[in-house]
Amino acid sequence: MTGTEQTLAGIALFADLSREQLAEIETRCRWYHLAEGAQVFDKDSDSLDVYFIVAGAVRILSQALEREVALADLQAGRYFGELAAIDGLPRSARVIALTDCLLASLDGPGFRALLLHYPEVGLRVMGRMTGVIRDLDRRVMELSTTSEAQRICGELLRLAQPMVDRPELWHVADMPNHKDIAAWIGTSREVVAQVIGELARDGVVKRRGMGLSITDLPRLRLLARAA
Repeated sequence: MTGTEQTLAGIALFADLSREQLAEIETRCRWYHLAEGAQVFDKDSDSLDVYFIVAGAVRILSQALEREVALADLQAGRYFGELAAIDGLPRSARVIALTDCLLASLDGPGFRALLLHYPEVGLRVMGRMTGVIRDLDRRVMELSTTSEAQRICGELLRLAQPMVDRPELWHVADMPNHKDIAAWIGTSREVVAQVIGELARDGVVKRRGMGLSITDLPRLRLLARAA
């Protein structure tokens, strides 16, 4: 990670800019190497920087009913922190490094000036905000109309893939830990453990090493939809 080149060439937001234009922006950035688990910024902090993920990945977290809920995992090439840079208000979420990361940051006034100078960049930011709003609408509806058990079953279905050698069978090859699943669906790790344990006892899933086999896919789909 420490040998990763300090360049914004892989940031999708700047896809329409020339190498010379990118180089000028790079000179105004601060660069950070962060270890896995490090906090980039906390909810309600007053920092206004926008961050560009040159290498690695981050997780955006918010608080709901005394639990942290994962809003998004962002990979290299993405950016975050633009809301505070645009409106000047405190941060609306907490961000941590999901892996070792190389980040570049641009201060809020510099980012706003960038949007005014390059309209194509501003349009890309607007497009991303539209996607975020639509995704949050979907997440709110899901959290308000489904039970914790339904959401856990739905998350297992989202993670599952057909086995390469037996495509009629599905599995989760690298099962996330209960804390990560809980963060994504807005519950506790204890509830995740309880529901997965019940699914295993009922013969719907089966633990296999670090993975999870879906032994009754129709039943799991039914449980994800059940009222």
